[in-house]
Amino acid sequence: MNRGREDLCCLFVALALRPHSRCIYRRNQLAWHPHIRYASSSNPPSPAPKQQELPKKPSVPLHVGLDRNPDAVSAISRIPIPRGERGEKFTPSVLSRPLGLEHPPLPGQNSPIDARSLRERKEDFANYQKALERRRIYLRSYFRPYFQEWSRTEHYKGKSFVSNERLFRRDKALYFPNIWGPTLAKEGDGPDGGRDITPTITGKISLIGMQSGQWAEEQVDTFFGPKDNPDLSGIIAASNGLVQRVDVNIQGDWIRAWLVKMFQGRLRSMIPDDRWDKYFMIKLPRDIRRGLTDDVRDAMGLLNSQVGYVYLVDSSCKIRWAGSGHAWEGEVAGLNSALQRLIQEERKLQSS
Repeated sequence: MNRGREDLCCLFVALALRPHSRCIYRRNQLAWHPHIRYASSSNPPSPAPKQQELPKKPSVPLHVGLDRNPDAVSAISRIPIPRGERGEKFTPSVLSRPLGLEHPPLPGQNSPIDARSLRERKEDFANYQKALERRRIYLRSYFRPYFQEWSRTEHYKGKSFVSNERLFRRDKALYFPNIWGPTLAKEGDGPDGGRDITPTITGKISLIGMQSGQWAEEQVDTFFGPKDNPDLSGIIAASNGLVQRVDVNIQGDWIRAWLVKMFQGRLRSMIPDDRWDKYFMIKLPRDIRRGLTDDVRDAMGLLNSQVGYVYLVDSSCKIRWAGSGHAWEGEVAGLNSALQRLIQEERKLQSS
């Protein structure tokens, strides 16, 4: 069975690496019309100097489309992850490097809406490099095991990493990405049916919880809930509006997204009305090229969509602290300490 799967994977990789039809056509044209060199008494012109090629930014190569993490380490955030094999022993490691993107988020980024014109779509479809990128995404999407994320939850209930012990420095921290999606606000979310998260989190300290279901929501509550963290509400109240709670409901397919939309009234009854416009709902299909892509999720450390993640984001949209899964001993106290220190830092910046 494994041998047959390997043969099938090799076949699809070979198909993905084959030359583009335009390249084959050009090669045949050159073969049918050979170059003719005519005699001449003049010296041939000197060839033009070649332009120095700029180094390209490293990315995930095409041949690892079937296995994005061959070394059991996330491709961008470099967080150790389990392979999902039987009998595997895995222990989450402490977060040692900042999470996020290198550039500040902008409204409109990571939106699932395709705003390209018909001409732009045609040009992108005929572009060879983008054709290779589409093949890589198709391979990674359709050859990814359906229960891969669930199999990884066998290790410490899916915990991806242990939270950092101290705040990441402001000059070293990376940015939280922009997220686009509808909210629970009754006044609506604009003509496109959604809004950006960047204007919401800019200028304030945000406690962002990302969950995909009841189980992941319970994991987020181990960090933010009044039962497991009774001191958090007092810290938020003492900040005089500087700290806010933001939620992102992640759904992996259109059926779950439709169910969440149908039961918005029940969600409103469970969440205070002052948080309705800060409760975002987004969809993550398996074949994803727009919206919150795999690369963006990898950069922010969101390695398993079935697990709950929490982020402490400052007023400039930088991730200063992060946690995953169920809170371990010391992580709740670490969150409260990091939040209090960040409040002092923000007030000092405002007064200066």
